[in-house]
Amino acid sequence: MVKSYVTVDVNKVVKKLTKFTRKLPIVGRRGVYLFTNRLAVAIRDEARLRGHNVSGYLSSEKGTHTVKLDKNSWGIKMPGYTKYLENGTTAHFIPRTWKTQLAAKKYGMSFSMLRAIISGDGTKPHPFVSGVIIREVNNVKEPREQIHRLLKT
Repeated sequence: MVKSYVTVDVNKVVKKLTKFTRKLPIVGRRGVYLFTNRLAVAIRDEARLRGHNVSGYLSSEKGTHTVKLDKNSWGIKMPGYTKYLENGTTAHFIPRTWKTQLAAKKYGMSFSMLRAIISGDGTKPHPFVSGVIIREVNNVKEPREQIHRLLKT
């Protein structure tokens, strides 16, 4: 299965923090890990809210979770089909598997009908990951800006 990743890299931040003390980079790494984990939870929750849970893999901890890529970067591993869900697909032939049969059943149609629709029109895009990322980054920025304003006064 092809995996999709969203990566968060803290190399520049670690270099700046190392100038002050040796413990600050550790705290910075931990903060970025917590943010990446929070982002994975938000993506799972958004997928669940939008009903992207035919197989349940995208909206489960096993399917969408934080992975450490190297010392200073973390990623969010998502199922490979996330990019097709985000961007849609062109017309194509779908194989008869348990997942596609489950999807047909969910939409109240036979597998043959689902295959005919997808092979004729493809699938529509349902973008949601970028919106979740923007929302979570803004949620982190807002308290930081408030603290910065308080320190200036």
